[in-house]
Amino acid sequence: MTKTLCFIPARGGSKRIPRKNLLPLGGKPLLAYSIEVATRADLFEDVVVSSDDKEILDLADSLGVIADPRPERLSGDAIRFVEVIEEYLLRPEMKKTYTNIACMLPTCPFRTVDDIRASYRIFLEQAGDVFLIAVKEYDFPPQLALNLAEDGITLSMREPDTYGHTTRSQSLSKAYHPNGAIYLATVEGFLREQTFFADPMIGYVIPPSRSFDIDYPHQFWIAECMMKELEKDQ
Repeated sequence: MTKTLCFIPARGGSKRIPRKNLLPLGGKPLLAYSIEVATRADLFEDVVVSSDDKEILDLADSLGVIADPRPERLSGDAIRFVEVIEEYLLRPEMKKTYTNIACMLPTCPFRTVDDIRASYRIFLEQAGDVFLIAVKEYDFPPQLALNLAEDGITLSMREPDTYGHTTRSQSLSKAYHPNGAIYLATVEGFLREQTFFADPMIGYVIPPSRSFDIDYPHQFWIAECMMKELEKDQ
């Protein structure tokens, strides 16, 4: 029987946006959107919120999911979320409990239940230990990226050959990047690779309106406007 764990890593600290995961967006904490979508998808054996912050853990508990206090050694700024997931899966009581692992980042509040269900269905249709990552298309072609030198004014082309060929974005191949909406892997595959970025890797494309990822203060303001527009349509 397939059992999938949904893991939501949510630290209490954030340098760019203090207390980001608890800041109100559309009248409720940012983190609540990820918890609610995960539970409403009705796909996961358990939904776990991992945090070093009591207020976050209390919120998770109040929303009916597992609140897991992460070890202090995994609470620093430089800790990657895959390290936190690995520690959880390697606990003695977790052995052979789950078949698959899903991860949803709290910074992507506009993903929908349909996005989660569709990506999960695609994942299950694959054979073997595949890795699925939700992605969005780059707004601007990364082939046209420029480097800025330490002097703050000198620019250089990352791909001079591309500039010699075209600067028309429509003429360049599309590129995609993770949006934090969902990552999926078998537990066996994840523990072997210690990452979701391993072959064979497949993508689930989510449009920009539902891929909006909040990392900077101005993005929180934009998200608030987006949320108000969504409320008008409901």
